[in-house]
Amino acid sequence: MSLHARIREALLGSVSLALATLIVAGAAHASQTQRGTSAAVTTGVCTLKTFDLTPTAIRGEDFGVLKCPRWLGRGVQHNRSILTPTSATTGTLKGSLTLYFSRGTVRSRFALRYTISGSTITFSGTAKVTGGTAAYKGITGSAKLAGSSTDGGSHSTITERIRVRRP
Repeated sequence: MSLHARIREALLGSVSLALATLIVAGAAHASQTQRGTSAAVTTGVCTLKTFDLTPTAIRGEDFGVLKCPRWLGRGVQHNRSILTPTSATTGTLKGSLTLYFSRGTVRSRFALRYTISGSTITFSGTAKVTGGTAAYKGITGSAKLAGSSTDGGSHSTITERIRVRRP
């Protein structure tokens, strides 16, 4: 697997995690709003585990599973991204992702910076929630992403610290 493929795969997993986290947080907020509480910011931490379908491609695609706090739930994600190396060991990964939950979907855009050392890729960045469907319609927010891959980008684990608001 090429270096670019490993980087892209690791970064794609991170983005997916962030989006999934935002969607789940929005659903939790929506249920609070339905109970008569005022709209407020909801925060949480989720873990995303991803698999990259094309780890050696500049244009990538991956899938993953999300595990969030009980008040957020679990879901799956799909993202597409573009890898832009800036050197042999650094670069960026940008793209869009969709998070799928039992109560709707959440869409977001992400940007990650990565560093490669041997077969390990570390990455960090941000995601912005761009919309949602069903229970997540009107969701807004952001996430801070951090993660790594120890197999050159085929599999990644990402931590997402999310902050969302649902009108």
